[in-house]
Amino acid sequence: MINIFDLDLIQIALKFIFVVGAFFYLVYAFIVFRQVQVMKNTLITSFSPMVNLLGLLNLLLAAALFGGFIMFL
Repeated sequence: MINIFDLDLIQIALKFIFVVGAFFYLVYAFIVFRQVQVMKNTLITSFSPMVNLLGLLNLLLAAALFGGFIMFL
């Protein structure tokens, strides 16, 4: 008989949820980065390079988070 509250089953489900969540955040960060690129080309201001850097940093951290979840979970 399968125990639905078995610890291994819960751990596998949680790992899957975390990896899928990190993937969706990576997709979201990529979309935000692309929007920042479009904004930078459309609206040129003095702080555009800083916003571009923050968008890139967000994308890199999201990629590192996803990679970390894949490797360590």
